[in-house]
Amino acid sequence: MPPGIQKEIGHFNVFSLVDLVAKYKKDPGNMLYSQREFYKISLIRGKSIAEYADKVIEIEKYALLFATPKIPYHWIPQDLEQKGYFCIFTSDFLLPSKSGAVLDELPIFRPGGCPVFEISEAQADEMVMIYKKMQQEMSSTYL
Repeated sequence: MPPGIQKEIGHFNVFSLVDLVAKYKKDPGNMLYSQREFYKISLIRGKSIAEYADKVIEIEKYALLFATPKIPYHWIPQDLEQKGYFCIFTSDFLLPSKSGAVLDELPIFRPGGCPVFEISEAQADEMVMIYKKMQQEMSSTYL
């Protein structure tokens, strides 16, 4: 866990799936975050399956997956060519008073909604640039 995380109001972080898989292979018992605590937006590049309580969604090539700590899900890679990024954040990160959004009222995080959106390769490439920009900002010294 990043130092000082318990003092933060609204935690946010960004990860590369390739980096995370490499760390997990070295130490399978060391997972960074519990999915029960965070909202998550994942860019998936590779064949996989997303299992939710009421549905199974097959991902052929590229997709955005939205997850909430209130709805259990399981992501299952179907091949070794998995790439992508994901960001995690607490509900406090997007306080309704500052963002105008109530996370649990958004269709992408609502029970029964569609949490996976298949996208084109061009859209996936655009999303990679957004995730890389988020990573650059996270690693900068700017407060």
